Amino acid sequence: MDEVEKIDDILRRKHEILRNLRSPDKSIRDEAWRLITYIVDTGNGKYLEDSLGYLRSLLWNKLQGVRDEAWSHLPVYKALLVQGIDRALTADSDRIKWSAWSHVLEMIQLGIVEKDKVIEVRYSYWRLLKSRWATIRKKAWNLFVELVKEEIFQPKDKERYMDFLKHKKASVRIYAWEVSPQLVNLNFITKEELLQNIQFLQELTQKESNVKKRALKVLKRLES
Repeated sequence: MDEVEKIDDILRRKHEILRNLRSPDKSIRDEAWRLITYIVDTGNGKYLEDSLGYLRSLLWNKLQGVRDEAWSHLPVYKALLVQGIDRALTADSDRIKWSAWSHVLEMIQLGIVEKDKVIEVRYSYWRLLKSRWATIRKKAWNLFVELVKEEIFQPKDKERYMDFLKHKKASVRIYAWEVSPQLVNLNFITKEELLQNIQFLQELTQKESNVKKRALKVLKRLES
């Protein structure tokens, strides 16, 4: 089968391929994305113009596997000029919002969203730092350091960050303290400012728990 016959065959199966992008079966999704990518890479993206809304909806899909694979194909979305992707940054669902924020630097790099726009909606990120989903909370704090480094979060956000150093939930507060040495290195906060609030870290060492071990490790680092 030559190249023309191959693309013609794929386009005849376009609707089936699009449906397969939300299959619960990862192998079926992988093959569908391979074919969609092939359509775009061969300059036939115009045949997908009537499906841009559907493709965008995959970024909000309730199945994490479907959603994650869609987000991993942002270059395809960029090539097709799919609009409205940035709205996921302010989604109501923490899971969908995290999917977007975990790819925000790639979105900026690809030109899908302007950095100024991300800075404008950064307020929506704070909720991820105290998400009820522990995995999201952990990953969000790790990314927070990168977002400070990329100047998405700026010195004027310091007071809001410091509120997390005093957060009533130990499972949230400890993450804020764990990233604090990195934020000092980025000049986001000073060591002196941390030491002025050290009692909130010391409180975490009062009860036997995994949090206590983590707090002692941070305390030792800050007092060295």
